Amino acid sequence: MQVDAFIEQDFTLPFEIRYEGRDAEHHLIDMAALAESLDGFSRIYAVVGHFVSTGQYAKQMQALNVKAYAQESEAKCFNVSAILDFASSAGLFQGVMGAALTAIVAYVIHRSSGNKEEMKHLKDLLEQQLGFSKQVTERMMDTIDRLADGLRPSVKKAVSPVGDTCSRIDLYMGGEKHQTMDQSLKDSLECDGESQVLPEKVYVVVISEMDRIKRTCKVHLVGHDTEESTDEDGSPRRINADITDPAALIEPNVYMEAWFKSTKLSVKAKALLRNGLISKMYISDTAG
Repeated sequence: MQVDAFIEQDFTLPFEIRYEGRDAEHHLIDMAALAESLDGFSRIYAVVGHFVSTGQYAKQMQALNVKAYAQESEAKCFNVSAILDFASSAGLFQGVMGAALTAIVAYVIHRSSGNKEEMKHLKDLLEQQLGFSKQVTERMMDTIDRLADGLRPSVKKAVSPVGDTCSRIDLYMGGEKHQTMDQSLKDSLECDGESQVLPEKVYVVVISEMDRIKRTCKVHLVGHDTEESTDEDGSPRRINADITDPAALIEPNVYMEAWFKSTKLSVKAKALLRNGLISKMYISDTAG
């Protein structure tokens, strides 16, 4: 692949930002939170778009050859339709700019949260799907790492409405959802010190406390997931958890039943790690 080829052209890539849950369910969103979020997304998409189109990382907004424009949106959840307008494009990602853009945006978001899985996904895209050599890929990853670190404040801005005026933000490219920014991501960005959000998996828990209004609880892990650490009284260490499963809105539900009966419950959840231990869980569903 010719990495230094340069092709002059003017074109656009459409994308969409959807704010889901809470106020957004009624097609409303807090204006201050929306302004901060769009400021973050504007920089993320423009900087990544500039890299995809030129192969270069530019910190100054006026130096970018890409502009992010909002378009008229339709009433669904609360969504912002937008386009990236490219002044020019390098041959580096020619023909696969949409795929490269979504992969690098995902990497920028998850590097900020400590998710190391995205590194493997992006390297696989660059080497196997796009056919870059290992040397070119490593050089490119160095630049993308610097780009991602520079965009961390923008990622924090972008996710600011989550937990306040919406429950999550879904990102779309070409009509397909490619990324979700939820409370687990926001919490990881606000952590002091090293943190990491683990991919969703099945855990076996016992619910020891339950707030049915806020849909929060405290759990401890059992079986193979049991951690060695314990509370001061020697009991299993309890972990704060948010329940995002809509089934928890209905009473009675399986979570309240498991809490009342103190029975084991298999759940699908993401886990937030701090200093190697699970500090919070985000329960999305039950598992059979």
